[in-house]
Amino acid sequence: MIQRSGIARFGLLLCALFWFVSPLLAQTATEYSDKDKKKLAEIAQRPEVAKRIQDTWDERRRADMQYAFNVNQTSKALELSGTELATFREKFGELYNNPILLRYVNSLGQRIVPTGSPNLYSFRLLLDPVPRAEALSTGTIYISTGLVSMLDSEAQLAYVLGHEIAHVERRHAYNEIRNYILEEEFDKDKQADVEKKKKIFGAVTAIGGAAIGGAAGGASGAFIGGAIGGIGGIVGGSLLFRNKFQPTEWSTVFEDEADEAGLKYMLDQNYDAREIPRMYARLDNLVGRDSRAGLGFIGNPARTRERQATITKLITTSYKAALEAKMKTGLTGSGPEFQLLMAALKRDNGVIAIDYDLYAVARDNLEEAVKLRSNDPRAHYYLGKVIAASGRTPEDTQAALNEFLEAIQYDAERGAYPEPHLEQALHQISQNDPGLQDQIKKELKTYVALYQRQHTGQLPPNMYIIYDYLLLIGDKSWYVPPAAVVSTKNVDALFVTQVPNAPSTSATDVVNRAVGSDSKHGSAGSDSSATKPAVKKTTTPAPH
Repeated sequence: MIQRSGIARFGLLLCALFWFVSPLLAQTATEYSDKDKKKLAEIAQRPEVAKRIQDTWDERRRADMQYAFNVNQTSKALELSGTELATFREKFGELYNNPILLRYVNSLGQRIVPTGSPNLYSFRLLLDPVPRAEALSTGTIYISTGLVSMLDSEAQLAYVLGHEIAHVERRHAYNEIRNYILEEEFDKDKQADVEKKKKIFGAVTAIGGAAIGGAAGGASGAFIGGAIGGIGGIVGGSLLFRNKFQPTEWSTVFEDEADEAGLKYMLDQNYDAREIPRMYARLDNLVGRDSRAGLGFIGNPARTRERQATITKLITTSYKAALEAKMKTGLTGSGPEFQLLMAALKRDNGVIAIDYDLYAVARDNLEEAVKLRSNDPRAHYYLGKVIAASGRTPEDTQAALNEFLEAIQYDAERGAYPEPHLEQALHQISQNDPGLQDQIKKELKTYVALYQRQHTGQLPPNMYIIYDYLLLIGDKSWYVPPAAVVSTKNVDALFVTQVPNAPSTSATDVVNRAVGSDSKHGSAGSDSSATKPAVKKTTTPAPH
C-alpha cells in the first residue's frame, strides 16, 4: 500500500513538473509568441527605453557624420607617411579622385532616389578593389571602384545604388538599434521572471526527489529519487533558460527588403531589371576564382546565389507585369557614356588591385580597359605588369612584353610613363644577347630622362640599380647628377623670361638628348650637359 502510494505520488509529481516546465520550454523557440510581441510593444512605450533608443540613434548619426568627414579628408592623406597613410586608409578608406566619374555616379544616384523622399543623399566612390557598398545613416552612400568595375551596365549600377538607398529609406540602421535595445530589455524582463521560477522549481524538485526516494524505499527507491533529482538539475540549469539573448539575424531581413526596393527604384526610372541576375552571376564567378573578392560585398557565395534566385523570382512573378509594360516603351540597359567612363575606372581599379595582390581582379579590369580604350598607355603598362607578376609560361612573358611595347607606342608623344622603358630594358637584359646592349642603354637612359621630367628633375629612387644594370652591359661611365635646388625664400620673386632657342621639353626631345641622338644639342656622354637636369628654381614671393 505504501509502495503504490509512493508511485502514485511520483506520477502526480511528474505531471506537476511537466505542467510547470512546459511554458519554460516554449521560451526556447526563436519565434516570438503573440504574448511576447505585446510585451515588446509595452517595453517600447517605456520613457527610459524610448530615450535610450533615441540617444543611441543620435550617437550613431554623429559617428556616421564624423566618419564621412574623415573619408572626405582623403586629399590630406598625401601629407602622411607611408605607415600613417596605410592606417588612415584601413580605418576610413580613400575617395576615388576622378571628378567626372564622381559627378556621374552622384547624378545617377540622385535620379534613383524615390520621389518625395525626405532624405538628402550624397553618392561617393571609394578607391578600393574589394567589391563593397555601404550606406551611412546620414544619407552618404559609398560604393567601391571594385564593385563598379565588375558591373556591365548602367542598369546594374542603378540597382546597386537603389539597394543602398533602400537601407536609408527603410530606416534599417534605426530599426537595427531599436530592435536590439527592445530585445535586450525583453531579455532582462524574461531573465528576472526565469530566475524566480528557477528558485521555485529547484525547491520543488529537491523536495519531490527526496519524498519519492523515501516513499519508494530500498535500493530501487533511491535510484528513482536520484534520477528525478538529476532531471531537476538539468532542467533547472542553463540548457533550459536563455541566459544570454540571441538576436534575430535582421541583416538578412534588411538585405532582402533592400534588394526588392532597389529593384523597384531602378524600374521606376526605366532601368532594365533583368540586368540584376547577370550582376550576381558575375560576382559569383569572380568570388569563385578568388574568394577575397567577396570579402566586402555578399562574401558568402551561397548567399550570392540565394539573392540571385530571389531577384529572378521577383522579376518573373511580382514585378513581371510592370517589367513587361516598361519593355513596351523601352528600358535602359547601358549607354556609350557608361562604357567610356568605365574604361578609366576599370583601369584604375585594376592598378590598385595589383597592390593588394588581387591578380584575378586586376587582370579582368585591365583587359576590359584596353578593350574599351585600346590607346591607353597606362592600362597597357599595368596589364603587362600583372601578367608578368602572375604568369608562369613563356607565352605569358611574351604577352607581358607586348603590353609594355604597346604602352611605349601610345605614350611616345606625351612621355608620361617612364616605367615601360625600364620593363623593356629588363626583358632585353634577360636575353643575354650582346647585340642588344645599345638598345638596353637607350631604354635605361630614356627611363631616367622621362622620370626626371615627371619629377622636377629628381632621379629615380632606384638609380643605383640602374647603374648596376649599365655595368652588366659594360657601361662604366654614364652618370646623371642629381638636381640642384635654388631656394628663393624671403627674397623677391624671380621673373623668368622664355628664351626663344631654349631646349624643347617635348617627350621626343627629352629622350633624344638623354640618349645622344639629337645632333643639334650635342651627344650625351658621361658628363654631357644634355643629360644634366635643369636647375630647379623655386619662386616664392617675398613677404610684404
